This record gives sequence, structure tokens and C-alpha cells, in this order.
Amino acid sequence: MQIVERIRDLPARKKAILFSAIVLSISALILSIVWIQRPEYQVLYSNLSQEDAGLIIQKLKEKKIPYKVSGNLILIPSDKVYELRLQLASEGIPQGGNVGFELFDKTSFSMTDFVQKLNYRRALQGELARTIKSITAIEQCRVHLSLPEKTLFAQEEERPKASVLVKLKPGRYLSREQIQGIVHLVSSSVDGLNPKDVTIVDQTGEILTAPTEDNLGITKNQLELQRSYEKDMERRIVELLEPIVGKGKVEAKVTAKIDFTKIEKTEERIDPDSQVVISEQRNTEKNVNGIKGGVPGVVSNLPDRSNIQSENPQSQFEKKEETINYEVSRVVSRIIIAPGEVKRISAVVLLDSSAKQKANGGAPQSFSEEQLAQIEEMVKKAVGFIAERGDEVKVLSMPFEEASIPEENIPTDSKKEVISLILKNVKYIVPVLGLLLLFIFVVRPLIKALSIPPPQIEKPPIRILTAETSESIEKTDKPLKERITEWVNKHPEEATELVKSWLEEK
Repeated sequence: MQIVERIRDLPARKKAILFSAIVLSISALILSIVWIQRPEYQVLYSNLSQEDAGLIIQKLKEKKIPYKVSGNLILIPSDKVYELRLQLASEGIPQGGNVGFELFDKTSFSMTDFVQKLNYRRALQGELARTIKSITAIEQCRVHLSLPEKTLFAQEEERPKASVLVKLKPGRYLSREQIQGIVHLVSSSVDGLNPKDVTIVDQTGEILTAPTEDNLGITKNQLELQRSYEKDMERRIVELLEPIVGKGKVEAKVTAKIDFTKIEKTEERIDPDSQVVISEQRNTEKNVNGIKGGVPGVVSNLPDRSNIQSENPQSQFEKKEETINYEVSRVVSRIIIAPGEVKRISAVVLLDSSAKQKANGGAPQSFSEEQLAQIEEMVKKAVGFIAERGDEVKVLSMPFEEASIPEENIPTDSKKEVISLILKNVKYIVPVLGLLLLFIFVVRPLIKALSIPPPQIEKPPIRILTAETSESIEKTDKPLKERITEWVNKHPEEATELVKSWLEEK
């Protein structure tokens, strides 16, 4: 009750200040509650085509889900993001700006064969574009297929062709393996499509698929293979020596000369000393002398005519043929030497001399010649050193210049989790902090000021006009106003005190 009475006794100005402070505190409390209860929006989809964005917004309106559109982003309350994504995915949304085989979900009996073939091509192009777009580095994709009509004459039949336009994400690129993967994906999805007839172009118009006979394309593949081999050798050396000299105390560089020449040769060897019978043919004819007998006719066959002999006996005939075929031993060998033969290896290994410390004082100590020789021998074994082909391995020991990076400045997983938790709960911390400051610097001093009784100030005695003053004013016959003005001019201090006493009295 005392506070109410004191508020009632306050001047109008102080009452206005108190009322403003109360209104400000209540408004801050209401705003804090609204801020805390406000839903946190999260990205549902980004970088959508206009068709997909319009379709998703229509679905959000049908489901009565609040949303925000910021540039190419669609945001919804965070507690509904994953559930809504699953629901839209079950309905085939987003479509990626391309129509797929859902084009045949609604068919008409009046559809002509031409329209059906055209829809099939559109659906196949859309499905391929969606599949290619799922690659991490690709933001947008379009596929164009040229499918010629099949004819009865094989000589007049044209081959199908395909063109792929990809838009890469900022700072991303496609490796040679990824490009070949896209080529084989498209060629395997279209009947009769040769991988040579697939062309891939990026958003800048650069052709990513080079012909196989292009020397530049082959050189790039060879360079990638050579670098991969050198990196593998360097990794082997570092992994071998780090347990000995310590992590980060060894550096290795390897240069390999690789022969990419493809050699194909055929050899035929004949051994004249070795003979093998492969076929043999023999023909023999023999005719002995003719049979003894009489002269042909009746006379020689009559009784008592047996002594009559033929005067011309037949002569002996003999014929013999023999054919033998021999084959000498012959060896035919076809040798293909694949490209990629290592012709020479040069390796340099640099050890940190400060890695080896004395046991007593911890001062840096360089590696001895014997230790360097042992390490060099280990490196030779690791890289497959062959002296006949001119391989070189050199091991050196030098002090490394260490870049001091404080561990506390390196964000660990625990620090990242704490930062993520703080950012997530900042909308709860800021209103509470604001209310706390408002209470400390506004409400609390105000309550304290109202609870303390105001000090009793002794009022100065009210001054009144003395008899002498009244007589001096009434002596003259001038008007009253002129007499008072004349008196104030003569006695300014007394006039000031008199006015102050009147004001305090009021």
C-alpha cells in the first residue's frame, strides 16, 4: 500500500516515466515469448527449377504448412523437413525439371504411335538426366537422344547418338573416371548406342569427352597414371619411415619414367633337325608270268591233245609307288607388351635431423652415416630399386622449419559440437539475457526508488510583504503597477525571494 500511495504522490512527470518503464518491460516479455515460440525454419529444397518450385509450393499450400521463399531456397519449420521430404519423394517430387516414365501413368487410347514414341524419348531423356544429376559435382543436367527409325535394310540403318549438357557446382569438376562413367551409363541405357557416339559438354561449352584417338586425351590419362604411381611410391616411403623418425618428420618425392609404348610382335621358329611324319601313302602292283595251257579253241581241249602248248606265254610285270610327307618343328608366338613399363625411378627422402634427440639433454642430433645407409637400403626395397635400369635413391638429413600451430586454435569435434549447440539455442539465450538486463538496469532500480521514502526537505519560511515594503509602495500617487515595478527595480533580491516563496507555497 505504501508503494501505491507513493506512486500516487509522485509528480506527473515521474508517473509518466514509471508507466513507460512498465509498458516497456511487458512488451519485452511478450516479444521474448513470441521469439522463443517462433518456429525455426530450415531449407527444404534449393536450386530447384521453376516447375519443381511451383509444384512444391502448391503442395505446401494444400497441406497448410507455413513456408518462406528466399531466392532459390524454400524454407519450412525444421520439425517437418524430413517428414515432408519423404512424402514428396513418394509422389515423385521434385522431378529435377524433367519428366520421366511417370509420363505413361496416364495414357489415352487415342494416342498415336508417333506421340507414344516421342513420349518414350522424353521419358528416357528425363530419367537419364535425373540419374546423372545425382552425381555430387553436378547441379543441373539435360540429355538429348537421337533415336533413328529402324529399317529393314541394315546398310541404311543409322546409329543412335546422345548429347549430355551438365552444369557443375561452383568450384567442382568431373574427373576422367566420372566422365567415362557418365558415357557408359548413357550408352548402356539406350539400345545400340556406342560409347563413341556420346558427347558431354559443360556449361561453358567445353567438350569433356575427347575422342579415343586424340593424342591429348591419351596424354592426360598417361600423366594421371604416372602421378598416381609416384604418389603411391611416396606414400610407401613415408609410411615406412614415420614409425622410425616420427610423424611429420619425413618427406619423400619420387619421379618415375614410364614407357607407354604398346609393342606387339609375332615370332615363328623352325627346327630343321626335328622331322615328323605327318602322312604316308604306298601303292604296289606285281604281275607274274602267264598260266601254261593249250591254244585257245576246240582243238586243244580234245582228248589226247594235252601236249599242245601255247606258243606265246605272258611276261612278268611289277609297279611300286611310295609317298611320305615330313613336317619340321615350328613354333609361332604372338607377344603383346602392354604399356606402362617402369623404365627408371628417382627418389629423394628428406629426414628431419631434429627428430633424433639425445637421451640426456634432448638436444638435436643428426643421423649417422650408418643409419642413413640403412634407411636408404630400406627405401630401395620399398620402391623396387633396380640398378641395371639406372634407378637412383638419395636420403638426406636436415632440420625442418616447423610452423607452430597452437592446438587450441584447431577446432576439434567436441568444440564443433559445442558451437553447433550454442548456435542452435541462441534464440533462447538472447531473450533471456535481454530480460535479465532489463530487470537489472530498469525494473530493479525503479522498485528500489519507490520503496525508499522520500527525504523530508525543510521548506524555507515563506516570505511576505513587510509593513515597510507596503508603506514604500503606497506612498506615491502613481498607479499600482508602476509603483510595484519601481519597487522591484530598487529591491531585486527581495522581489526574487518573494516570488520563490509564492511558488513553493503553491
